[in-house]
Amino acid sequence: MSEWKNKLDVFLSDFEYIDDVVGVLVCGSYITGHPTKHSDLDVHIVLDNDVAYRERGNRIIDGLLIEYFANPLKQILCYFNDDLKDKSLMSQTQFVTGKIILDTVGDVATLKEKAQSMIADFYDSSQTIVSISDLDKYFFWDMLDDLQDAYETQKPDFDFMYFTRLNMLIEKYMAYINLPYNSKTVYGNITSPIVRDKYLLKELPDSMISRLIAKAITAIEKSEKMKVYNTLTTTIINNFGGFNIDGFKFKGDVSL
Repeated sequence: MSEWKNKLDVFLSDFEYIDDVVGVLVCGSYITGHPTKHSDLDVHIVLDNDVAYRERGNRIIDGLLIEYFANPLKQILCYFNDDLKDKSLMSQTQFVTGKIILDTVGDVATLKEKAQSMIADFYDSSQTIVSISDLDKYFFWDMLDDLQDAYETQKPDFDFMYFTRLNMLIEKYMAYINLPYNSKTVYGNITSPIVRDKYLLKELPDSMISRLIAKAITAIEKSEKMKVYNTLTTTIINNFGGFNIDGFKFKGDVSL
């Protein structure tokens, strides 16, 4: 700890708006564990709530990249609400798992408590899986059909299409089952209790879909990718009541 703490002290001693700082929280892998040579030190700088500015930036202090986010409490609460709407919970997780370095007026502790409460409420309210429309299922079917065509015609951008569609498929599925999604943590969420603890994640409710997602992410051969993507898409659609392209139609109001 002393190494990054000393470098953080150097950074803060030269921080331009130090007189407005009421709190400092450090988060990320240096706090939660398993940092790599590419890890930076994530620093939330809580400013006096009366300031009318915010700033984020990066400084390298003796070889350590420090990424800082300077905001008043009211702005951070806006980030919390935005993340909650997007079902990402990243900012809340950073505060819950982060370490308080400075808290002169109690704002950082308040933010920690609020973040913890929001995460708990989110998971408490996410037990019911939402239903999805035939239009949503058509979107899944259409992505699969496009990818099948790219595979059969040996398009050179098949791999690109595969991973972009896989990302959309997993992201939408996670939204439907009311779980936060981050492409950097989804594989770890499925395969590692350490990652789940680090990012405060919950296991997916369907073990078969979990296995298929893990297999889809790590598939190497195009034939394997196509097979597992097909199975994953079909399984997700069937879990929500199935879908038949023959006769599908969608009627809605004119949008002007």
